[in-house]
Amino acid sequence: MEIASRVNEGVKRLIKIEKFGQVDQALIDKVLDVMAETYERLGPPMTFSVSLRIFEKSIEGVSFFASHDASQERPTINVYTDKILGLSGDVIAGGIRRQAAHSILHGSPEFYRIKLPSELRRAMVEYGLPEAFATKILYGVSMAAKEYAVTKFLISGEFIEDQLAYIKYLLEPIPEELVSWEIARASPFERIAYVVMTIRDMGCALPLAKDERFGGEIKAYMEKKIEHLPSNYKAKVRRIVNDLIPSFGSDLFRNIELLANAVVRELIDEELAFYKKTQQPI
Repeated sequence: MEIASRVNEGVKRLIKIEKFGQVDQALIDKVLDVMAETYERLGPPMTFSVSLRIFEKSIEGVSFFASHDASQERPTINVYTDKILGLSGDVIAGGIRRQAAHSILHGSPEFYRIKLPSELRRAMVEYGLPEAFATKILYGVSMAAKEYAVTKFLISGEFIEDQLAYIKYLLEPIPEELVSWEIARASPFERIAYVVMTIRDMGCALPLAKDERFGGEIKAYMEKKIEHLPSNYKAKVRRIVNDLIPSFGSDLFRNIELLANAVVRELIDEELAFYKKTQQPI
């Protein structure tokens, strides 16, 4: 996780650090360097300050080693050191840098308190979907749109090497993921949720796939990500990722609405059309 240039120490003052448990100071310094370098090149976090919380151990349900949230006013980046073990320096830097980029682009509560799009509300009524399920789908859709924007943003700042490493790490299927799909196959609702999260990861990679320098390699990783899915699901994912997401403009909320509409049309309507609200309560 080498930083090519000496970052401005003043930039680091934007970062408010909290430690939970025993955390190696060398790791803290590396995380700070990555964040400060990102802010120095791309601009400050949206609120001109950001909380960095570094945990010795991750909490239950955490799958990634770093995350971003701004639902409580100031953007907050969480780093879980037990999830970092065994990862390369570039993968770690790539993941941390993405959270810093989120704090620049999506660092206020409005980006985390998103209303259900009209088509998703319609599907809730038509199929009797619980609000918790609709919220889960909205979360996946909004993350897909945000992650696509973050990758484009980082590429514009010439942060390439660590993003390539991170995207390859993200797209590499792991045994737990394949087991999750086998479990999800039994329920149309779990299938929908699984495919939405796959679209999130594919959308994250898409800007790199469009770059002629390494697009072929990333496209191969994207295909590897979905090779275990049945052909009809592969086709749905490809349509949404390759045809819809590249058309996204600068309005994140419009992009979320477009993607939610596509998910309802391609997945929810087709999967749940045979259900009747009065006959098959969910």
